[in-house]
Amino acid sequence: MNKKAAAIVGGVLVLGLGIFGFTKLNSGSNDKVNSTEQTQQVEEKTVKVTDTNGETVELDKNPGKVVVFDYGIADILKNLGVDAVVGLPKDGKIPDVLADYKDDKYTNVGSLKETNFEAVESLNPDLIIIGGRQAEDIDTFKEIAPTVNLSVNGQDYMNSFKSVVTDLGNLFDKQDEAKKAIEEIEAKIADVNKTVTDKKLNASVVMANEGNISAFSAQSRYGLIYNGLGFVEVDKNIEDSTHGQQISFEYFLENKADYVFVVDRGAVTGKGDDASKLFDNEIMNKTEVAKNGNIVYLNATNWYTVTGGIESTNQMIDEIANALK
Repeated sequence: MNKKAAAIVGGVLVLGLGIFGFTKLNSGSNDKVNSTEQTQQVEEKTVKVTDTNGETVELDKNPGKVVVFDYGIADILKNLGVDAVVGLPKDGKIPDVLADYKDDKYTNVGSLKETNFEAVESLNPDLIIIGGRQAEDIDTFKEIAPTVNLSVNGQDYMNSFKSVVTDLGNLFDKQDEAKKAIEEIEAKIADVNKTVTDKKLNASVVMANEGNISAFSAQSRYGLIYNGLGFVEVDKNIEDSTHGQQISFEYFLENKADYVFVVDRGAVTGKGDDASKLFDNEIMNKTEVAKNGNIVYLNATNWYTVTGGIESTNQMIDEIANALK
C-alpha cells in the first residue's frame, strides 16, 4: 500500500472511531435522560403522605375506589370535590355534614367501631383510609388493599388539619381546592383568636356523658379552642386524657371561667339526659358563667364525630364566633 492510500485508510478509521465514540457518548446521555424521565413518571404516579403516627406512607395517586372510615376525612374529600369514595360506615346516624353519603351508591361497611370486612372486600378498593377507632385492625385492612391511618390530631389541630388537607389535595390532584379551604379556615381562626385574646377570655371545655362531666385540657381532642382560638385554660392542671378528667359541678365554683363549652356525647350516642338539663342545677346556677349566659352547648356531632373535616371545622369555628357576639 502506498503512503497516500494508507493516509486515506487511517483517516477513515479515525473518523469511524470518532462517530462511534460520539454515538456511545450520546447514547449514555440519552440513557440518563430516559432514566430521569422514568423516575419523574414514577414520582408523578405516587404521593407521599404523613399518617397519624407521623410516618411517611407512599400511595398511588388518584385511587379510583376509596373506602373511608374517618368521618372527618370523608368531609374533606367531599369538600375537595373528590368523587372516589365508594364505601363508609353507615350504621347509625350519618352526620348532617355528610348527608350526601346517605345515597345508596355508597356502600355501608359497618360502623365506626364494628367493621364489615366482607363489605369492604367486595368493593375491591384501591385505597382504605382508617381513623383511630380502626387502628388496631390496620393489618387486616392491608390484606384487602393499601391502607393508611389518616385523621386530624386535636392536640395540634390546625397544623394537623393543614397537613391532612394538603396531603389529600396532592393525592387527588385537588391542590388549589385544598389551599383555598385552608386559607379560608385560617382567616376565620385569626378573627376569632383576635377577639378572644383582645378580651383576654378564659374557658373550660367539658363533656357531658350519661350524667357525668369530664374536663379537657389544651392537649386533648378539643385543643382547637385553646391552641387555635386563643382561650386561656382556667385550670392548667387538668389531666391529659382521651376521656378527660372527671369533675363535679363544684369545680365550676372553684375554677371561674368566662365561658364553659359543653360537648354533649349523649346527643351522639342517644344515651342520657340532654346536657342543658344536667347543667340546670342549683350549684351551676350560682356561677357567674351561668348568670352571664356563657355556657355554650356545642354541636356534639361535629366536635366528637366529624372532627377534622373542612365543613365541620368551619361550623365549629362559626359556633364559637357566634357565642362571642
